[in-house]
Amino acid sequence: MTVGCPNTAVGSQTKGIAFSFAAGVYWSLLGAVVSRGLTLVATVLAARTLGAEGFGELGMIQNTQGLFGVLAGAGLGLAATKFVAEHRSVDPMHASRCILLTMLMSLVAGLFGAIIMCVYASELATYVMQAPHLVVELQVSTGLILFGAINGVQSGALAGLGDFRSIARLTILRGVFLFPALVIGVSSAGVMGGVIGLVLTEVVAVCTNQLVLAKAFPKRWKEAFSGPDVFADVAAMLRFSGLAVAASLATTLAFWVVNVLLVNEQNGYVALGVFNAADRWRQLLLFLPATFSQLLLSMLSNMHGKKEADGFRKLFRVSLWVNIAVVAVPTGLLMLVAPQAMNLFGTEYREGAMTLIILSGSTLAVVLNNILGQVLISKGAMLWRFAMDILLSGVLALVAWLLVPIWKEQGLAFAYLIAYGVTAVALIPLAVWYSRDVKEVEP
Repeated sequence: MTVGCPNTAVGSQTKGIAFSFAAGVYWSLLGAVVSRGLTLVATVLAARTLGAEGFGELGMIQNTQGLFGVLAGAGLGLAATKFVAEHRSVDPMHASRCILLTMLMSLVAGLFGAIIMCVYASELATYVMQAPHLVVELQVSTGLILFGAINGVQSGALAGLGDFRSIARLTILRGVFLFPALVIGVSSAGVMGGVIGLVLTEVVAVCTNQLVLAKAFPKRWKEAFSGPDVFADVAAMLRFSGLAVAASLATTLAFWVVNVLLVNEQNGYVALGVFNAADRWRQLLLFLPATFSQLLLSMLSNMHGKKEADGFRKLFRVSLWVNIAVVAVPTGLLMLVAPQAMNLFGTEYREGAMTLIILSGSTLAVVLNNILGQVLISKGAMLWRFAMDILLSGVLALVAWLLVPIWKEQGLAFAYLIAYGVTAVALIPLAVWYSRDVKEVEP
């Protein structure tokens, strides 16, 4: 009888993990670079066309629909990735059932969120946003809630299946459509045109995603929903998604509240426009970690499902250092050229250089928050993930309440820096603890 060498087996496992991660990174990176690049250029052109005030109004509309979008199933995308990835290797039919269930949930939740925002659009625009002229724009943006919810689950399911090549192609297609839709929209109809362009982009994304995802659906629905585990799956996903939605709602509400604090200051929409311009650069710094996020959650959840403890820990360590490395140098470079970077949006944005520098300082903390949080999510430790998001939201709102009246957009940037820093420090011991074994944690 031939006995394999343990070191050889471990080496093969490590190489397999590295190859899978590298392949996923390649496709994720390709899609993100093209899509984010087109989105950034389109955003710069939109900002120059609308001016700081109009760009601030468009940003506030996006933030408001994002708040209702959380209610429309923000946690379902995470649930689709985790449960599909966890079961795809050991029980493919189980994974298919998870796809169908989350798709159905997203449709119902998306309709609910869109209807609620449409009904209260007038009150939100008049009394909260101090912009009664944006009522119709808010109502049109409800399409972002419905189609965004469906799109999130579709992308999450594809990530769970490990089909990052298709995700890359779909992401590129979305960016290619967004560019003319947003630029032509704001050029022809201002803020309303921008909203319509964003909605149309989501519609196209949902249709193309569905064409690809349909291939993964089971041929017979009855087969997917047969067996005694159906109701257990529904309960597990509802429990997981409920906590994920609660966590997302807490953070999204905090982001929305601090924006409201800013727009209610003198020249508040101008200040928010400057902040949003700076935040576009911060998002560009974070595009690589954001790109790796779905990949990491999918691989960690898959290893958790297969009980590969060593692979889980190795992937966690590698991804942590890779994400830190790809953010540190670009962040430093952007800080050095902050005035020139802000000037690309227009001369009225140039004074936001310090805002950009402060926001850029928060990127490392954001990366840590994301990577460490993925460990908790892959293990199903959603109560702790929820607790960390509550901490983030509370610190953000408190610091913004103290600093925004004094320093406006710079005060809001400081609030982001402090809130993410505090949360990252709190997450470190939790992530280390849960990465030690592969036991399932009840949400």
